Amino acid sequence: MVGSQEASNAQAAAPFADVIVLAAGVSERMGGPDKLMLQVAGLPLLAWTVRAAAAARSVRRVIVVGHPDRVAALSRAPYLRDVDATVVAVGARRQDSVAAGVRASDAEVVLIHDGARPLVTPDLMDRVAWGAREHGAAVPVVAVPESMRRLVDGKVVGILDRHGLFRSQTPHGARRSLLLDVYAELDPHGPDTFVDETTLVQASGVTVWTLPGEPANLKVTLPGDEQLAIALLEARAANQALRPDGVGSRPRATGPSRGRPGCRPPSPAAPGRT
Repeated sequence: MVGSQEASNAQAAAPFADVIVLAAGVSERMGGPDKLMLQVAGLPLLAWTVRAAAAARSVRRVIVVGHPDRVAALSRAPYLRDVDATVVAVGARRQDSVAAGVRASDAEVVLIHDGARPLVTPDLMDRVAWGAREHGAAVPVVAVPESMRRLVDGKVVGILDRHGLFRSQTPHGARRSLLLDVYAELDPHGPDTFVDETTLVQASGVTVWTLPGEPANLKVTLPGDEQLAIALLEARAANQALRPDGVGSRPRATGPSRGRPGCRPPSPAAPGRT
């Protein structure tokens, strides 16, 4: 795995990555209102995601991919205007939406992140960006801690060995040039559907490198997830790790040339690959 970021012994660099935030989910599994608009400390859940992304030192721009009916409203949202985010319309599938975001970017590296992961930290964004810049493609993973069971009709029919099993998280990172090469081989608008960008890149024969994810970087997907996410975000706000008026003490984004302090690459460590 790519090692954790150690700013004290790494060389500073200018921002070089765009974050593509996927924000067009219909919350089918939540069985309720749009999860991205849930209010946390006076802000929609999506705002926390966007502000964490914008606070990463490697990030130059945030691109939000939203439902066509909501593009205009999102473009006017103060929390997106505050970070000078670009808003584009989604496609029919995840891979179509990602491709729309990639087309809107001109950065060296693109990071694809679920809008429903508001607990991502700027540090994880930076580590994935540097992993992708160095290795071409990178994804954060977390080991599966629980024992795993295979069920059929509600009955246990087998036990899976959890050793070697990992949960992937977002952001997924890739050099934009590499992703465009993959698109030339495997059209994201073609008939084949891929689970995510990692699967698409791997299908073209590219090695995807891994780095340690963050256990708290949960995705608000099922009923009850939002309560945990809200509690954790409010705790962060109370501790001023993330504040309702910004993320940490770093300046807010003002566009690709906003001139924030340089990001720092991760320290050398043994790489992993999938």
